[in-house]
Amino acid sequence: MFELLRRNTIVAGVLAIIRIYLGYAWITGGWGKITGGEFDATGFLHGAIGKATGEHPAVQGWWAAFLETVALPNAGLF
Repeated sequence: MFELLRRNTIVAGVLAIIRIYLGYAWITGGWGKITGGEFDATGFLHGAIGKATGEHPAVQGWWAAFLETVALPNAGLF
């Protein structure tokens, strides 16, 4: 399987087209969030901070503290 991916020019061309398309989609999506002014990370930050507690926290305590003290007050920047 790895030899097919490494040496076959047709597979390499198809993968290149997929990579270019994904890169274009991510760049245009990100650019729309940066310039459109519609993106708000406040809800995501509150959710991440809320997942830092409990028996099996999904977010480390130090990261939640950073989010709460630095990222949340500056949500427009993040």
